[in-house]
Amino acid sequence: MTLNELIEGRYSCRNYADTPVDKKLVEEICLTAVKAPSACNSQPWKIHAFCGEKKDALAQALTDAGLNKHAMQAPVLLAIEETQAQYLARLQGKVAPNRWAKVDLGILTAHLVLLAKQKGLDSCIIGYSNPEKVKSVLNTQNEIPLFITLGYAKEDDTMPEKRRKNVEDVFVWEE
Repeated sequence: MTLNELIEGRYSCRNYADTPVDKKLVEEICLTAVKAPSACNSQPWKIHAFCGEKKDALAQALTDAGLNKHAMQAPVLLAIEETQAQYLARLQGKVAPNRWAKVDLGILTAHLVLLAKQKGLDSCIIGYSNPEKVKSVLNTQNEIPLFITLGYAKEDDTMPEKRRKNVEDVFVWEE
């Protein structure tokens, strides 16, 4: 599958089959994704992979407001922890507003979901959570800004039409 086909074919799956996901496959996807670029090679991330009861406990922290119910249904849930950036990135953060770590986590997440699609898994990126419950489940004080559900879409699940802004709203040539 080409990169264009992966991008065109990936969607936010919210309807997962009961099919288990091989842990080695998830590990392969994650260990490839961490090769994503980051500011000053800071790699300010740690990926936590969950299945079973611990996944259900974490999923509960994502569904508090009645949102993200598919997190309970997905066989695998990834939590993307923001860790301390390498020295050079921290130093640059003292000179200018440090938002690189968040950007880096977004880059990592994009790599994760495209790699998952390439390996036949469907995914959905989640931003909403109950932060205190999440930190309790993960036993960390670090921020966990992003989550990804992983699994195989149910057979009757179809990719919705991708609605995007008009080209002139998202791209412009400047000369």
